[in-house]
Order: sequence, then C-alpha cells, then structure tokens
Amino acid sequence: MTVASPPSTSPRSTANARRDAIAGQSPPDLARAAMLAPFLADLDRYLTTLDPLAIDRAHHIPPEVLRTLADLGVFGASIPERFGGTDLGLAGATAIVETLARRDRALATTVGLHLGLGTRGLVAFASPDQQARWLPGLASGQTIAAFGTTEANAGSDLARLQTRAVVRGDRVTVQGEKLYVTNGGLAGLYTLTVAVTGFGDFQASRALVFLERSDPGLVVGREEDKLGLRGSSTTALHLDVDVPADRLLGPPGAGPDQLAHILAWGRTAMAAGCCGTAQAALDLTLQHVRLRQQFGRPLAAQPVVRAQLADMIATLTTMRALVAATTRASDDLERERLSLSSKIMASDGDCAICDQALQLHGGSGYLEDTGLSLLLRDARVTRIFEGANDVLLTRLGQLELTMPRAAPPDHPLSLLLTTQLEPALERGLAALRDPLVLHRIGRLALLRDAALALAALAADPHRLTPRMPRPTAADLAHAESRLLEAARAHLVRRDLDTTELIARHVLDQRDQDAQEAVS
Repeated sequence: MTVASPPSTSPRSTANARRDAIAGQSPPDLARAAMLAPFLADLDRYLTTLDPLAIDRAHHIPPEVLRTLADLGVFGASIPERFGGTDLGLAGATAIVETLARRDRALATTVGLHLGLGTRGLVAFASPDQQARWLPGLASGQTIAAFGTTEANAGSDLARLQTRAVVRGDRVTVQGEKLYVTNGGLAGLYTLTVAVTGFGDFQASRALVFLERSDPGLVVGREEDKLGLRGSSTTALHLDVDVPADRLLGPPGAGPDQLAHILAWGRTAMAAGCCGTAQAALDLTLQHVRLRQQFGRPLAAQPVVRAQLADMIATLTTMRALVAATTRASDDLERERLSLSSKIMASDGDCAICDQALQLHGGSGYLEDTGLSLLLRDARVTRIFEGANDVLLTRLGQLELTMPRAAPPDHPLSLLLTTQLEPALERGLAALRDPLVLHRIGRLALLRDAALALAALAADPHRLTPRMPRPTAADLAHAESRLLEAARAHLVRRDLDTTELIARHVLDQRDQDAQEAVS
C-alpha cells in the first residue's frame, strides 16, 4: 500500500537532526533517549485528534492517519538511518507502540507489527541487496509490512507448517495459506514462514521468504470481522507463487534461529501495547473514582476500591518493568526468555486491568461511549496472538530446565524456583515430556523474571523510556509482594521453609503498600 512519500522537511528529518546534534557526545542509548522524548511529544499531540471509537466502528484506519504517521517518521523507528529510518532500537519501538496504544490499540497493532515482526528479519538478517530493495520504502511508510506464520493446523505449533517453498535452480515456488495476517490488507511486503526444500544442503527446514503484494499468485483474503482491534487489518493469504530464489532469507538452515529472534521482537512490541491499553484503562478509572459518589463519599475513598487501584498500579508497574528489561537484554537467548515473560505478564495484566476498570465504572463501563468496552475487547486477543500464553509458559519451563537463568540465589523467588527445579531435574528427560510440570515451572520463572525486573527498575528508574510514568517506591514494593504471593499458588514441590519465608515477606508489606500506592 502506498501511504506517503517522505517529504524533505518532514518531522523525521527534524528528529534525525536532533539525534545528530547529540550523537557525538552521548552513547547510542542516551542519544536515542534524548531524541525520543520530543518525538513522542509530537506523536502525542497528533493522537489527541483521533477518535478511536470512530475507527472501531468504521473497521479501518483512515488513510490520512497512516500518511500523517508516515510523515512523523513512525514507520522508520526500527530501521537504520542509512535506509531513511531513525534507528530508535527496540526500546524506542516499544515506547512508540505504548504511546499509540494509550489512544488506539488498533493503530498500535498496525504500527507495532510493522516495527517488529514485519521488518525485523530484513534489518537483522537480510542481504545488502534485499535491504536496499525494501527498507527505504518501509522506513518512509510508503510500504507497510506484514508477517504471516499461522495456518489452519499450525498456530503456536510451528513444527507443523504446511506452506511449502520448493527451490529449483534460481526460482522458488511457494504454495499454501496463511491465516490471521495482521496488516494483510494494507501491506506491500509480507515476511512468511515456510517449510522449504532444496535450500542449500538441507533436505528440509524452516525458512522465511519475502513476497510482494504484486506477485502473481498471491491473493489477499477478505477482512475478518473481529471482537476487537477492528480498525486493524486481518486477512488470510492464499499462495501459489513462483518468484526468484533470492526472496528467501538466508543463509540456509538459519531459519529457526532467525524466527526466534524476530518473534522475540514481536512479543516485546505487543507487550508494550498492552502497557498502553492498561494505562488508558487506569487513567479513565482514576478519573471516574474521584468523581463518582457512593455511600456519601467518592469511590476513591472506599478502602476496597483503594486496594483494587493499588493492585492495578502494581500490575502495570510489573508489566513495564519486564518490557524495559527485555529491551535491554544482552543476547538473543536472554531476549527470547524475557520476551516470553513480558508477553505473558503484559497480556494477562492488560486483560485484568481493563476488566477491573470496567467493574469499577459500574454500568457506565459497559457502554461503548465510555471507551472501556473497546479497551477490553482490544485486550482479549493479546493472550492468544504472538503465541498462546499457555504454550509460551511451557516454552519458558523448557528453557528454565535446560538453560536456567543466572539469578541472585538469595532472592525469595529465585530460592523458591530452585527448590521447585530440583525434583524436575532429578526426573531428567521425563520432566521435559510433562507439560503440566513445564507449565508450572514456566509460571514460577515468569514470576522470578518479573521480580528481578522490578528490582532493576527500582535501582534505575531511567530504564523506562521518556514520558512513561515513573513508579513510586510503594508501587514497586507492592508489585513485588503480589508476585511473591502469587508464587505460592504455583508450587511444584511444597517446601515449608521457603513458603514461610515468602509468606512473612508478603504479610510484612501488603497492608501498608496497598494504601501507599494510591496516596
């Protein structure tokens, strides 16, 4: 889809000028942060002009909105400067997605898919010729990117891909069907997962292939009618395509590792969107409970409501801490692990916060004009796409058993997880074949990762990107106590000393934190 040509004096050029002015005296991350704040301020100002309910009812994003975002440089945020992007990195991309999601989640999904799954394969792994061919148009927003992996019998189970790519000489034939392709109706470039034969010396393997909308034999299906994210485009793709073999992302055999890297970026961007939606729900709720009178006083003065608000804030604080930790991961394995934890925690938390927000609004929350039902509808799919949460918990359990994460041994959740791993490790390979054990260990690893992310955030509040709310000490303490309490419900092996340690830690903090977090 053609959206806009990059104007020579666009805000993107201004953003690059800001960055150039400080790049010589700041490390790359500081340079990105310094230019990100005014970038987000410009974006915020524009987003206030949008009506998310109108976008939801129309079931599409107006083309002029996409053109304006292109002019702002949004579509190039994760693309290197030499191709016309602003190269804000994963942290910058997540800040943009969260900012968009605070106003409109369908718009955030459209952009987040482009910045993450849609373009990451090209940026990280493509050949110079492939990058030169596609990245300039993607950075300018002239071309929007899509990514397709789900099929009728292969969702979270990527080993069962039925879309086939067969290499014969300098051509590759791609046949199959992809379902639920975000940006499917908007995109000019599709990155698709395929089962490939004849690629290098490998008899058969998984790989990624780039297809253009104009390729003969690529047919875009109808727009799906969805519960939420109605403004975003979701279609099937029907494929019977013969294209040059240089459309495959090389080298041969690297597909699984490339896919793991790309999916980690996608999960992190999606988790950031959950933070934005949750913040929007919290903002509406805080405004409502201060004004709504019940039993002779505002809802905000009711002890039960105050405790519920404290829990909402604690959950959102944990979500943001995990996203921040993931953007700072030192290698692909750590990023994969933390992206799993971020995606699960953020999507579960987003749904819980939106549901609680609607509950505190009472009957008015059930009305579309309030905006909360839209937030809740948009949030629900996040526990499914980018990998169903239960499948991701099992994957997290596998990683913990085979490649445990180094963590402070004296941290309560690290201690708890160690006690739970011992009987599983004694079972050896049998434990890796027990989905229930893997699922529960994955949940404990998630809670441990979240607690460590909170500790890192407490030590360095600047881990959060500019314009994101900074949590108070009470917010952080209450968030940690909730994680420790939740861990008790997921024990594989009951250890009395560890359980008592956690219970004592929780009871010492819970009451005071619940009140301080909303004061």
